Formats: sequence, C-alpha cells, structure tokens
Amino acid sequence: MNFRSDTRAIGVAKLFFTLVTSVGLGLSMGTSFLIVRGPFLGGPTLDPFPMMGALAVFIVGIVVLTWGTTRLFGVGSGA
Repeated sequence: MNFRSDTRAIGVAKLFFTLVTSVGLGLSMGTSFLIVRGPFLGGPTLDPFPMMGALAVFIVGIVVLTWGTTRLFGVGSGA
C-alpha cells in the first residue's frame, strides 16, 4: 500500500493527520484562552514565565495544526 495513494475509506494516513490537526487545534485554542483571559475576559493574568510557556505552546500548536492540515488535504504534494 502506497502512503500517498491510500484511497480505501478514510485511510490510516488521513486518520493520523486528522488526529494531528485536532491536537494542534486543541493546543492552540487552550493556550490562547490562557493568554487572552486576563486582559480581555477579566481574569487574572499569568506570571511572566508561565505566559512565555503558554506562548511557546501556542506557537507549537499553530505549527502542528498547519502541518497536519496541509498533509491532510495534500497541499503541495503535486498532481
């Protein structure tokens, strides 16, 4: 079975990249709530080190989300 031509049902590759995309979305949305809740939602702001950690995880989440989405939809894989 070729990785790029797996056309049976949903396929293992599509299922994996759907999971990767979901993890990236969860990471980015969870940490964005932590970053935004203080200034905009009336909650306490994070201390500087946890804020930088949340920002780093947010960036990692965006990268994972982008990678999973592009692989899931085959962007840049050629025709």
